[in-house]
Amino acid sequence: MKKERKPWSRRKKIWMSVLFVFLAFVASVGLQFGYNMLFVTPVGDSDLASDATDGLEQMLHDSLTLSDAYFADSATVSSALSGTIQELNYRNDCSDFDANALLRIYLENQNRLDEKNKNEIKTCLLKFKYWPSEGDGRDDGMCFWSENHQLMFSVADYLAGNLWKDETFCDGRKGSEHVTLAKSRIEAWMELRFTYGFSEYYSNNYYPEDIGPMSNFIQYASSDDETMRSKMKIILDLLFYDLASQSWKYTSNEGKTYYAFMSAGGRMYFDNKASDDTGNRLRRYVDYLLGLNQTDYGSWNATFFNCFRHMYEAKDTSGKAFYQLPEVIKAIFDDPSDEQIVKSSSSLDCEELKSEGLVGMSDKQIMAQLGEEAFSNPEVIDNSIAFMNKYSLFRNEMLNDFKIVNIYPLVWTHSLGALSRQLHPSTDGKAVQRGNVYTYQTSDYTLSTNQAYQPGEYGDQQQIELATLSNNVSVFSLQPMRNSTRENYWVGQGRMPYSVQEKNINVSLFTIPSKAGLLEPHVASFTHTYFPLGLFDESDVTHLSEGYIFGRKNNTYIAVKGMSNSSAATFAFKNEMSGVSEDDLTKDRSKIKTSVKALIEASGNLHYDLILNGGDKQAIVTELSSSKQDASFNAFKTRILANPVSFDASSFALSYVSNGASLQAMYNQSFLVNGVSEDLQYARYESPYVEGGKLARKASNITFAFGGKSLALDFDHLKREQNA
Repeated sequence: MKKERKPWSRRKKIWMSVLFVFLAFVASVGLQFGYNMLFVTPVGDSDLASDATDGLEQMLHDSLTLSDAYFADSATVSSALSGTIQELNYRNDCSDFDANALLRIYLENQNRLDEKNKNEIKTCLLKFKYWPSEGDGRDDGMCFWSENHQLMFSVADYLAGNLWKDETFCDGRKGSEHVTLAKSRIEAWMELRFTYGFSEYYSNNYYPEDIGPMSNFIQYASSDDETMRSKMKIILDLLFYDLASQSWKYTSNEGKTYYAFMSAGGRMYFDNKASDDTGNRLRRYVDYLLGLNQTDYGSWNATFFNCFRHMYEAKDTSGKAFYQLPEVIKAIFDDPSDEQIVKSSSSLDCEELKSEGLVGMSDKQIMAQLGEEAFSNPEVIDNSIAFMNKYSLFRNEMLNDFKIVNIYPLVWTHSLGALSRQLHPSTDGKAVQRGNVYTYQTSDYTLSTNQAYQPGEYGDQQQIELATLSNNVSVFSLQPMRNSTRENYWVGQGRMPYSVQEKNINVSLFTIPSKAGLLEPHVASFTHTYFPLGLFDESDVTHLSEGYIFGRKNNTYIAVKGMSNSSAATFAFKNEMSGVSEDDLTKDRSKIKTSVKALIEASGNLHYDLILNGGDKQAIVTELSSSKQDASFNAFKTRILANPVSFDASSFALSYVSNGASLQAMYNQSFLVNGVSEDLQYARYESPYVEGGKLARKASNITFAFGGKSLALDFDHLKREQNA
């Protein structure tokens, strides 16, 4: 008689099967993780000297005046271009910038270059990689995806493909195929800019890196692509409108007129926001366009400007200029009004990408997502990893760390979004999301705020608020990403504030984290304000114990008030420069860039780091005025000290009254002006410079009108009509 199997043995079999599956799962994850670790960060030629491309930049500056004999001397030209060719061959980050400059040299001088030099350039550009999908078995450390890089690579690809249509490029495709693919990407880039604005909005550092390739395309696009050339002119108009509407016109002590493009924006470095003198990369463009002839806009180390200048001065086959700045934009630059309020909305929130059909694998979808540097955010991380897998991008130096989450069960089940939402890594803060920027300008100063931008979130290069009082004095506050000697002490945002503005007053409410978040190397326990004491004509620090500091520059006054929920909070300067080595201060990523350091040292007063320490809830109020509003600096101080101000930590709310304006800000909830709740989600443009004063987001037609002049733009129907 057969013995019956005991029930417990069946249960044992089930449990053993479950255990086997679990162990197999763990083993597979472990094996995959181990395999992923083989994707080591590639090492390019990081030792290539920073001045290796100086020869190219000098040649680009001089090329319009150099003789035929110069270009016929192959040895001289080879020597000048050797560093650039080496840079492209190593595929170092930003070599796409040099590719555009090299192509302009070739296109401007191809009838004068020696055959040897032409072949050197051709060989180099055929071997270059123009898009992540061009897998040729080589790793690289290039950034293809941010807004400016997208256009740099695509225009270079288009121009190279047009030059050598029948030649084979590194990915095995013919030049003609490269032209087709590049045109599609350029078209997508332009569509995104017209529909949503720039993702690196109001960046005085990155706008020049758009203008360079835009200029190359406008001048050298094929006659078959006249439609695209016309569209690119429209996008350049939009960029120059941004520049005109956000530029503060002032007169220097030498009597020169300048236009400071210093606004809250998507991506800025320390020098970009420390002053117009140290960081406004667009100063020479405005000077040149408005014919002021007071800046060295022929500087050889200005690659993108020289690309633009050459295009602007060139003529087409009919003798017409390729591009001229519309008269209405010139008029906006010189708006004579006593004050201007300009509001705008640019880019998209990550939450909007899917509803706009911009999450997916097409070039346009990837360009929209990565153009705003959105990688690990819950809404897009699944798409990011799919993109990296599709094109084997984990070997890319900048994407290498994403291999850690490239685990098949998470990828297959589309679970990375939920994981990202739960873990909330600091890399989410790299995304430059929708900006609603409020800018207030007078003849004496400008103040700008990215209203209520992602409060409490990590930040990367976003500039939330910025006050500019002169060519060399700007003031701003932030909660730093790190308390270290690295530049992100002044750039990275540990936690972004709930920052709001009404005219000349900004209120910023900060949360101070108690511990570092995921992938956050360090968290600072304070907020700080860049207040370069030595650059003011007059200052008053006698009320620091009460949380006030005052400064005067020319006829402009500024007051900063710091508050905290801690009775032990302190408001005091820290001398950053003490204890920091000269080597640290001169590195590209140093705590304080050399240009700013020199400016501060020349003032004779090294105090510029004003720290509010203590408490986990802090508030900073900044108010500007001038002799037109307050009779004197003393009168201004007296008025500010008498202004009612209160900070309620329990509700995380601040109330402030000044000159009859009552402001109430409640963290991440509301901003009331004289009891009326402000709508901080703006239309595309809200300003006196657009027809009707307001233009909806995603408008199909844009008309700028000011001073009796107008410019009507319709991207889809190629309308670019001016009325001067």
